[in-house]
Amino acid sequence: MVGALMLEYVHFVPGRLRLKNSEFKDQRKAAEAERYASTIWVVKSVMTNPLTGSLTINFEDSKLAIDDLWRGLCAQGYASGPCPEPATTRSGSLDKSGPPLGRVVVTAIVEAIVHHSAQALVRALL
Repeated sequence: MVGALMLEYVHFVPGRLRLKNSEFKDQRKAAEAERYASTIWVVKSVMTNPLTGSLTINFEDSKLAIDDLWRGLCAQGYASGPCPEPATTRSGSLDKSGPPLGRVVVTAIVEAIVHHSAQALVRALL
């Protein structure tokens, strides 16, 4: 369980929750969080990235409300604060409050490359 949690970033769209916290940069804590989230029966996949300190959970939102998932994560110490609202854009207009789509895509690609490279490095060292 993560102690004194300070979430730095929370992003939620139906079926996908991403948390970022420097506590997840600890390999042991990241693995512990990934194991816990994997035990939830409607979770399809879980990915932690100790390099960025993030935990991403993909789940069947038709079978589990975000409120229930959030309460479970809070009870285990992996989340805190109010349950996130889904990120949405207004129909017919772009939501200017978030980062541009290009930056989001590039960030996702870079995170995937870093995660893959870290895994390859760990395998090479073992």
